[in-house]
Amino acid sequence: MDPKKNFITTKHIIYTLLVLCSIALSFTVFLPWPYNIAPFGVIIGLTIFIVNFKYPMIGVYLYMFIFFFNPQEFIPVELPYEKAIALMILVVLFFKVAFRDKKFELYPMDKAFAAFMVVCFVSIMFAGDIELAWDTFFKFFKVFLVYLFASRLADTQKKFNTVIWIYLLSVVYIAVSVSLNYYIAGGAMNMGVERAGGFGEGGEDPNSIANSLLLGIPFFYYLYRHYKNFYIRAFFVGIMLLSVWTIVLTGSRGGMLGVMVVAILLSLATRYKIVTSFIAIMFIGVFLIAMPDQYKERFGTIFSVYDSNDTTGANESAQGRIEGLVKGFVFLSQRPLFGVGIGNFKWQNRVQYGKWLDSHNLIGKLVGELGIAGIISFGFFLYTIIATLQMIKYIYHKYKWEYDFNWYLVEAIFYSLIILAYQGLISHNLFRDNWYAIACFVVIMSTLIKNRVELEKSRKHKELDVTDELPQKI
Repeated sequence: MDPKKNFITTKHIIYTLLVLCSIALSFTVFLPWPYNIAPFGVIIGLTIFIVNFKYPMIGVYLYMFIFFFNPQEFIPVELPYEKAIALMILVVLFFKVAFRDKKFELYPMDKAFAAFMVVCFVSIMFAGDIELAWDTFFKFFKVFLVYLFASRLADTQKKFNTVIWIYLLSVVYIAVSVSLNYYIAGGAMNMGVERAGGFGEGGEDPNSIANSLLLGIPFFYYLYRHYKNFYIRAFFVGIMLLSVWTIVLTGSRGGMLGVMVVAILLSLATRYKIVTSFIAIMFIGVFLIAMPDQYKERFGTIFSVYDSNDTTGANESAQGRIEGLVKGFVFLSQRPLFGVGIGNFKWQNRVQYGKWLDSHNLIGKLVGELGIAGIISFGFFLYTIIATLQMIKYIYHKYKWEYDFNWYLVEAIFYSLIILAYQGLISHNLFRDNWYAIACFVVIMSTLIKNRVELEKSRKHKELDVTDELPQKI
């Protein structure tokens, strides 16, 4: 035995603590249900924590799966597993930074997002319904956690690709599950038409489903252009067609108009604008012919918004969006700095006008709930996204890089922003996840591009050094 070797090591202490914890937990079997299953919960929790500490991206993937797929809506479990996993990832991230395994940098996007979060938090003090404001803020804070986890831990191209694929698969899940649910269980009658909805409480809003599917189309289209594998391309084409058909089944007029907008935008973005525009018009025509009569009548009411004899609700729906915009500026004039408080538009609307209705308009919600501070902070947030995208495109042109996964993703994000802006005209999508998921994608891409530039500069310096060492001809 080596006399210099310690008899008691850190490993021995850890093993001893694990044994003592196991003995202590064994006594919980005498407790009543559900406390007698505590040992299993502790063991599972420790296992997840250890795996997460060793491979932190597994925890991020798991949290993103819960966030995007929302399994608690259709598999209700009375356990706060989402909060537990979020807490574990935060602890792991803290230790990684504290022990300098990972450098913590503040990006311009972090400052923009944080500034908007601060405005949302401060606006709670001006809210009429404090409980509603807190509830809205905490739901939004979950989005910030996803942004924080993924942007800090997805530090390689492979990890980033996985993050994007998790998002894409969540859109695939929506398209498949909603269409299956429609053909198996039928849709819900709403505004005189059978409208498709999702499983559980969170997926029942047809307009929200249509918006989610619409936002996925640019990603599928541009990644179709990136991947050359026949089966992957066929998969993307199939999902885009299924997404459009599912939008039809939701009966969302805004969604169907959005399909036309996306078709026009993506057609004009190609080299062969006339040909692709013709193909897009043909596809839309086929869908219009194939859709059941009830949906033809539903989408025909888009042009009845100014008809005083309208009985479909189109006129009332359009007027409600205009009223939401006007009321937003009314609330802004009453409380100019921080508005009526996050999530409190409908509360203030009921107090002043007797209607428990939201703005159905992005601008109305922004100016009404968050005031001038919200306008400035959200405007800075959008500016940062667009400026970063432009910077990435500039670097690609400067270094003459070939178009790869990240390049096509920049294009997809650009068109997704246009779609979000369009949707903001007909919905209060200020706190929609996609704005902030895009911010996360942009931060990760900018970091990867920055690392790639530094690598290229380093390689060029080495080449110059080698050239200097070569014997010069006289």
